[in-house]
Amino acid sequence: MGPVANALVTGGARRVGAAIARELAARGARLAIHYHRSEPAARALAAELGGVAVCADQTDAAQVERALGEAWDALGSLDLVVANAATFRRTPLDGLSEADFDEQVGVNLKGPFLWCLAAGRRMKARGAGCLVNVSCASTRRPWADHVPYAAAKAGVEGMTLALARALAPAVRVNAVAPGPVLLPEGSDGAQAARAAAATLLGRVGRPEDVARAVAFLAESPYITGQVLAVDGGMGIR
Repeated sequence: MGPVANALVTGGARRVGAAIARELAARGARLAIHYHRSEPAARALAAELGGVAVCADQTDAAQVERALGEAWDALGSLDLVVANAATFRRTPLDGLSEADFDEQVGVNLKGPFLWCLAAGRRMKARGAGCLVNVSCASTRRPWADHVPYAAAKAGVEGMTLALARALAPAVRVNAVAPGPVLLPEGSDGAQAARAAAATLLGRVGRPEDVARAVAFLAESPYITGQVLAVDGGMGIR
């Protein structure tokens, strides 16, 4: 696949998702921006990029199928789906509950699975397409206060490899695994310093670093079944 013509970015209204959408648009792609609760930001970005906004709770298969169909019909097809939407919340062991696990796995693993399943089937039937999932460096350097999150993201990577086999040769499936490229909202200077120190490069990255990695995978026709770390060397620190 060369330049991407039509793409859907889940959770594309804010933060890393918005950076991915802007990077793809700068490379000539027409965009569908998925949102769940960020409607004003999604619609504003879609208008800025000349695209469309679609809404879905990504833990609900019917909503995902509907939103994907809306994006597919609005753009004429989809060459790329980037499963970026996620939730990140501390879940310390002392208070960890089944509900915490269900929430983290529901949004962070089931959600990408539903998008990949709906898009992958359409793309396979058409004979071409690309899926890029967004994992996390925590699959190699997990945080003690984020056990369900780390489990979900490890599942995303396993799913990526399995789907690469299941959808080959028509559809390529890869993932990016960001490290500290955008700190949680409300982070302070001390947290930023700790995040930078956890990398080999000694600094926090930017959302644009992830966006360029996604675009690279989307435009590389001989790469599938790979997880590309975008973590400043955090995984081997």
